[in-house]
This record gives sequence, structure tokens and C-alpha cells, in this order.
Amino acid sequence: MGMEKRISMIVLDDIVTVIDGISLGIPWSDYGIEIVGTALDGEEGLTMAQELQPDIILTDIRMPVMDGLELTRSIIETHPSCKVILLSGFTEFTYAQQAIRLGAFDFISKPFSLEDIVEVVLKAVKEIEIERSKHKRIYEMEARVRESKPLLRQEYFNLLIRHSSSEESAREKWGFLEISMRREGFIIMVVEIDRFSKSTQALPISEIELTRFALQNILEETIAAYTEGVVFRESMNRLVVIYNSTGLMDPGMLAEICCNHCAQFSRYTVSIGISLEISLISEIHHGYQQAVSALSYNFYTGGNGVFRYGDFEQMGQHMRTYSLDQEKELLFALRSGNQELALGVLQQIYENCAKLEPLPQPQHLIMMYDELVFIIFRVLEEKLHADELNGLKADIEDNKKKNRISLSELQKSLEQLCLKGCDLQDKYRTTEAERVIHKAIKYVNSHLHLDLSVNECAKLVHLSSSYFSNLFKKVTGQTFLQFVTNERIDRAKQMLMKGHQVQEVAAQIGYEDRRYFSEIFKKNTGLTPSEFKQSYQK
Repeated sequence: MGMEKRISMIVLDDIVTVIDGISLGIPWSDYGIEIVGTALDGEEGLTMAQELQPDIILTDIRMPVMDGLELTRSIIETHPSCKVILLSGFTEFTYAQQAIRLGAFDFISKPFSLEDIVEVVLKAVKEIEIERSKHKRIYEMEARVRESKPLLRQEYFNLLIRHSSSEESAREKWGFLEISMRREGFIIMVVEIDRFSKSTQALPISEIELTRFALQNILEETIAAYTEGVVFRESMNRLVVIYNSTGLMDPGMLAEICCNHCAQFSRYTVSIGISLEISLISEIHHGYQQAVSALSYNFYTGGNGVFRYGDFEQMGQHMRTYSLDQEKELLFALRSGNQELALGVLQQIYENCAKLEPLPQPQHLIMMYDELVFIIFRVLEEKLHADELNGLKADIEDNKKKNRISLSELQKSLEQLCLKGCDLQDKYRTTEAERVIHKAIKYVNSHLHLDLSVNECAKLVHLSSSYFSNLFKKVTGQTFLQFVTNERIDRAKQMLMKGHQVQEVAAQIGYEDRRYFSEIFKKNTGLTPSEFKQSYQK
């Protein structure tokens, strides 16, 4: 970049003595500032500024021909990095504030001293130096991008992590490419930039490239502080680190340091999978596979973590994180459009998953969730028209297309499927016939303690008993008596789970005879009320 350029400034005022006092009465060169011009009116000042493009303009707010406000607007439009400092009287305070909103850097209230002027100008100088430093860093970083490692080396390492090679030919290749690492004892890390594709969708290619280079540079400097190593790109959101193992630093600890540095010095976090120690160059591809396998466990955390191969025991593929009863309860909730119940069952399934020891391989859990999505969709197919299912199908396909998905994202997509499915059913029930039946259902649910009958509910909705019965079965898929019995049994279950006594439950749902209630309950659930209550409380 060469020697630092001096700060240039012009002074504008309609009084010559003021200009002379400011430009000649202060030793500006001592502060690294050069007065490159002065002017007595705003129009002349604007012409001078456009010609000289000074870093700072010091101007009176009240100027002939063109005032400080118009001058500020024109300067900021054509030269936005210029720092405009206004000299204003007490009565011009509102005027000065308007100029600040237009982009002026600061203002100095009259009467002022030369020290006041120096203080504000030096504030502007500091801001300019910060901006120059930022531009310099960007320039240097872009230069380093242009001078990055040769393409041959990048291609070689990408081949090395995927294919086997004889030790002899690998060593010859290392010599030819002048790779400085020792030729035995390696650790491989696969580093994935968390949510990179999503967060960079709207960014220009140049900024994406700069981000990837910056992260690569952070990893290179971190590794270099402890051992010899190389960092290269494997894909858009992944880098691979190969370094010589060292007794001075545990691989997991070094990976944690890399994670912390990436988070500290960039706005991205990373997840890192670590291999076991690999003895030979020809075995590096095995280490890469180990690191990728370890990295897959960031499925559970969503990112910003370190995962070591061998830390996770293997669980059999044929496992299930939910019971058949939970599946039935979930499907019942979906068929009835009960969002709260559906989400509650899903939460129980999530809790079961969190208790699994050891953690299952992510792919096995993804397959299990896919199976659950399939079951849910089959139920929704029973309740909804084909055109109403298209949006749900699109959501499912979008999730399948994602290269990597975290457990929380998977759970969220499952919840969204249930919620949307229930919402669509609510819309589906908007016909007049359905509204009539749901009115009757609402009455039934709030009067389960009474001796409910078809005639009573038919009168409530102003229909004949026979028509009401047919319509009820068409909408609910059950006869009126079956529905009332099922609702009573469901209400009984809820009350028993909350600790209510069997006699109290029977009375609350319309059964005066406890023995008859127990018979009906067992016929529907396979358990007596007491047995059900005990099984839940275990």
C-alpha cells in the first residue's frame, strides 16, 4: 500500500480572518493534516471539494451563494467518505442537527476556541484512520486470496482423502509438492461451516469467497501455532485439516480452540469431526471417513461443536424411540385435528429420544422420523383432498433435499406437518353439515355427565333423528353412541391420569353404576379403570 497518505482538509468561511485563523493559527502538519484549499462561499467550496476530494471539510453553516446544509447534501452524495464539520451559532442548532442527519460528521458551536476545532477535527481523523485501516485489511486479504496455495496441491489433497494410494507414490508426491509436514502420524479434522448455505444465499460471490478464505486462514494460523498442517477446501461449506499429531496438544482440545477462534474472529461457527491417529499417508482416506462419521453427530447439537470418532458407541439399526400407544395417540390427535394433543405426544417422543444410550447414528434416527412422517401423511390422506395435500408434500420433499438437517430442524418439520395437517382439517370442516355436527359434538363434550341421546342432540341442531344419525356418522366415521362412548372413555382416561377416583370419574361422565362403567372401560381399553390408573402411575 506504500506510505500512509496525509489527511487533507479544506476550510470554508465567508470571513477571511476566520479562515486565516483556522488554517494558519493551528500547526496542522503536526497532526498529519494538510490544508489543501480555502474558499469564501459555498459554491466555490463545493467546486473545490469535487476537484480535490479532501478527507475533511470544515465549513461555516451560514455561507453565501450555497449554505452549509446544501453543501453537506451535495458533498455526501458525491463523496460519502468525506467528513463534513460545521461551525454553527447557538441559534443555528436545529439547522446543524439537520445537517448531521444528512451525513455531516459533527458540528462546533460558536463561540469556539482553536482547541475546540482541533478536538473535533482529530475525532474525524481517527474515524478516517479506522476506515483506512479497514480498507487496507480488505486489500491485504484480497491479495492473499489471489496468492493462495496452488491448485495442484488443493486437488491432490482432495484426491488423497477419498482414494487409497501406495505409501511410496504418496511420499514421492509430497516431495514434488513440497509439503512440509512429517510423513507419518496424522490427525484429520473435517470442519463444517454451520448453516453456511442458508446464511449466504443473498450474498455476492466475492463476499462468500472472502468468508471462506478468512475461515481457512483462521484454521491455518491456529494449527500452525501447535504443529505442521494443511487446510484445504472440500466443498462449499467444508474444509479439511490434516496435521501431524503432537503429544503437546490433545486433538479434541485443538479442535475446540479452532471452534473458538472461528467464532471469535468471524461471524460463523463451525462443527468439527476428528479422526483417530493415522500412521501413514496411504491411510489418510480412512481417517477422513472417520472424521466424516464423527461429524454426522452434529445432527444432535445443530452446530458449533467437536465430535471425536470412537466417542459414540454403535446402536442397532432396528430401534424405535416411541411406543405403539404413542403412535396410536398421535394418529388419534391428527384424525381429530387436536393440535395440542399432537404436539404433546411429539414432545413425549422427543424426550424418549433424548434418553437413548448410546445415541443412535443420526441416519438411523432420520429414517425413523421419515417413517413417522409417512404414517402421519397416510392419516392426513384419509381426511383431506388431494389438492390440499400438495403443500404438505412439497414441504416434505424440501426437507429431504437438504444436505444436512439437525435434530431440532427435523423435530420442527414434524411439528409443522402436524400443525398444518390439523389446520387443513379445520378448513375442511367448514361446510354447513360439518358445522352442525361440530355443534352437536361441542354439546356432547360439555354434557358427558348426562344421559345423552340422538333425539336430544338432533333437536339441538334442528334435524330429524334419522338424518342427524346418518350425517353424524358421515362426518365423524362413528355412530352417535360409539362417539359418545369413545369421548367418555377419553375423558375417563384424562381424569384417571390426574388421580381422580374411579367412582368420581364414573359419575362425571354419565355412568351411575361403577361396575357397568368398569365393563365399558375394559371393553374399550383392555384394562379396568383401576388397572389403567395403576399402569400410568408406575
